[in-house]
Amino acid sequence: MMGPDALALALWAGPLADGAARDCQLSAEIAGGAGYDAALAGLRNLWRFGLPGAQAALAAQRQWPLSIDIAVLACDLAPPARLGHNLEHLRAAVLHQNRRRAALAGACLRAGRPDLARDALAQIDPASPTAADDIHRRAELALARGDYMAALADISWLHAQGRAAEAETLHLRLIYRRDGAKGMAACLDMAQTGAPAFWAQGFELALQEGDFGLVRQVLARWAACPSAPPLALARASSRLALETGNLADALALLEARLDVARPWAWDATDHVQWLRIGQGLHHDPAQLLAHAEAARRLHARHDWLFHITHGLREGAQDWRALAAAPRLCQRQPERALSAAHYALRLGLPGRAALELAGARRMAAGPEALRMVFLRAEGFRQAGRISAAHAALARAQGWPQDAPQRAEMALAQAELALMEGQGEQAQAALRPALLAFPDRMSVQLTVARIAFLQGAFGQAQAAHARFNARKAAQLGQSPPPDLRDRIVDDAAFAARDCAGAFAPGHAPHTIIATAGAAHIATSPGLAAHVMARARAQGALRFCPDPAAEIPRQIAHYWQGPPGPATQRAAARWAQLHPGFAIHLFNTTSAADWLAQNYGPEMAARFARVTQPALRADLFRLCWIAREGGIFTDLDEYPRLPVTPWLDGAGAVLCIEQGFGTIANNFIAARAGHPVCALALAHVCAALDGTEAPYAWWHSGPAQWTRAAFAVQFVTGPQDIRFLSQAQYLRHVATNLPYPHKRSPDHWR
Repeated sequence: MMGPDALALALWAGPLADGAARDCQLSAEIAGGAGYDAALAGLRNLWRFGLPGAQAALAAQRQWPLSIDIAVLACDLAPPARLGHNLEHLRAAVLHQNRRRAALAGACLRAGRPDLARDALAQIDPASPTAADDIHRRAELALARGDYMAALADISWLHAQGRAAEAETLHLRLIYRRDGAKGMAACLDMAQTGAPAFWAQGFELALQEGDFGLVRQVLARWAACPSAPPLALARASSRLALETGNLADALALLEARLDVARPWAWDATDHVQWLRIGQGLHHDPAQLLAHAEAARRLHARHDWLFHITHGLREGAQDWRALAAAPRLCQRQPERALSAAHYALRLGLPGRAALELAGARRMAAGPEALRMVFLRAEGFRQAGRISAAHAALARAQGWPQDAPQRAEMALAQAELALMEGQGEQAQAALRPALLAFPDRMSVQLTVARIAFLQGAFGQAQAAHARFNARKAAQLGQSPPPDLRDRIVDDAAFAARDCAGAFAPGHAPHTIIATAGAAHIATSPGLAAHVMARARAQGALRFCPDPAAEIPRQIAHYWQGPPGPATQRAAARWAQLHPGFAIHLFNTTSAADWLAQNYGPEMAARFARVTQPALRADLFRLCWIAREGGIFTDLDEYPRLPVTPWLDGAGAVLCIEQGFGTIANNFIAARAGHPVCALALAHVCAALDGTEAPYAWWHSGPAQWTRAAFAVQFVTGPQDIRFLSQAQYLRHVATNLPYPHKRSPDHWR
């Protein structure tokens, strides 16, 4: 039979012509007298490479019926019809020999039978030669299901048996899962152990939490351990460089320990790092995808490789083909979760539900909870807020550890924010804030809640905590982004009238106290009032039977079309028959501006070279003059938007983040006052700065000022304001187009 090195090289070059041939060949070799070690190695290679092996495993079981290793591989390689029989054979061998219950439990878990795994570890004989390994595995499973008392008992037993390093590492995981990041950080700070495994675990947990100050401290203590494996440290160093954005350093560290000419000999985690670095350095997407596909043939069981390959397809393949691809995962819950995740990224929550359905019955514990969270996210992305609440409610009584409780809290807070319910969001977030007070996502949610409640100083403080974490990651303070700008602007503008924005005040009370003219000068205050008005149902819409938004749709795209743009453009046209479709590029947009607005506007367009700035300016000019619908090509419609146009002079969407007006979708009749005022604001903002920031100077910030003024000061009230949930029922937004990872992207 072909050796593992030759087989790896063949798989790197491409799929095998006949994947089952190795199974038949190994089976024949076993029948012909192959030795035990050769048979075991052959089966392990078939399993590692994801090749068929049931026939060879059956032959090996007949030859060595008492071998637990071969019985384990027979389970892993079994077709569904034979899996139960093979598990029973393995169970009988383990019980007969009174050892290796951990191996039986692992096979049961991979087969999707956590109940059998628990049974396998229920009664461990302390006199068994593998008792320590089996009890270690039992402690891990107890941690996974949140049974901390049982886990502590097993950890104490391991300590008493002289397995201190294992016990301390398990205890660190227990502290994290039970108490959260605060407890984990304290445990690491007080630790005196020199066990490399302990510090390796601490490194992973600190990295997971985004606490890069702690990450560096832990890595230094890990490196100081005399027995620390050099390879593990090298991998950790390159990963830290990757996570902190030092891509050149990450690549140099990776290449220093790899044989770049022999990628088929790399470990799966090395491939993952290589691919992530390549993405960050904007290497050719097609070449990265080819590398990922080859790596997956070598490491067929590696879930992270499976996951990253989906992401690479986004940048290299037509999204229409991705959306139409057959379902990927009907038996493996982890793969189903990955496939569902990427279906959501493509804007297809229905497809995500199908991916989850096939594996839901096999999932248990953390996987089952992750499915609940993904299902709720799918409903949220479809604008079905009640269904998302119901999905989360299914897991309310399930055992959850601190990270899972935090994820539940963040999901519930997000739904409350989508409904404009600040107090409910604050109450929902409390478990995450207690256990993970400095987690970046938690502080960003705290800031949004505080902003919605008019506590602008608290929102600034939350952003300061977020920015401190980000500075520890990047090694320098991050520049202000849209969140900082909108909150800082509101806090500054409200400094002399802060009492007007106390929770519970109605929008008309705020406007009467702070002054409509003053609010209209501040994007931050205008956004806050718009968000509060939406939450309180105070955005009055007066349909105008004579209003008619022209039936035409315009898009702007600068540069070569990507693999996703054709899909979106075709879908907008398909769902809106009879609408004229206009696709502008840099040249045609400049020509249109020169013809319709003259040389001054054309010069302004030429001066702002960033694609987002040009798109913002052009969309305003076009819709103010022509009327119709202007939508970005990373907006993917699932349903027609035509019903929104009836009786409306304009249709605008209020973002769930800070209540600003989104400009990725705008509909209006020609000459509508909100468009004219927004255009005046944008031109003044662009002319008044040498370093425009798209979201602030040409996008939602200025649109929000205009929408507030028209709605609450000048009229007319013929603007249909959509909540983000209403918008999401029809259109998938903020899709992960490859250009968003480019240095040219506005963020």
